[in-house]
Amino acid sequence: MKITMVKIFDIPYDEVEIIKDLWEKNRQYHENTSEYFKESYRSINFEQRIKAFSVFSKDTIKITVARSGDEYVGYCISTAVDGKGELESMHVDAAKRGSGIGTKLAAGHVNWMKEKGCKVIGVTVSQENESTINFYRKLGFYPNTLYMQQRGIIE
Repeated sequence: MKITMVKIFDIPYDEVEIIKDLWEKNRQYHENTSEYFKESYRSINFEQRIKAFSVFSKDTIKITVARSGDEYVGYCISTAVDGKGELESMHVDAAKRGSGIGTKLAAGHVNWMKEKGCKVIGVTVSQENESTINFYRKLGFYPNTLYMQQRGIIE
């Protein structure tokens, strides 16, 4: 059995297209598992979501990827602005979960935000996504508020 090393490294925003397939898997996961917001997840597209990050300078955004051989198996995007850090988006391919990739990605980003002077570090997680909530709990994140939302009205 061949064991492939996983390389974890940062990329600049202009190379973010390399995470598109992983991002789409993340979107599909949320669409498939959401009880109340399937339509919301279905309507999100990569280009629009990633364009929102274009306003951040290279000093306020961190994009990290995990690669195993020729395949990208995980990513994490975080921002750090005015003392507030946010884990914006993260995904590890289902076949690689439990191998520590997600922990390394998230911990690296939390450390980066602390180095940037962030006094508040947060992450938004769907309340329906219990496995991810438990993952972040292990990293020291706890619920603070619960934002509730009505489902979109479909005409």
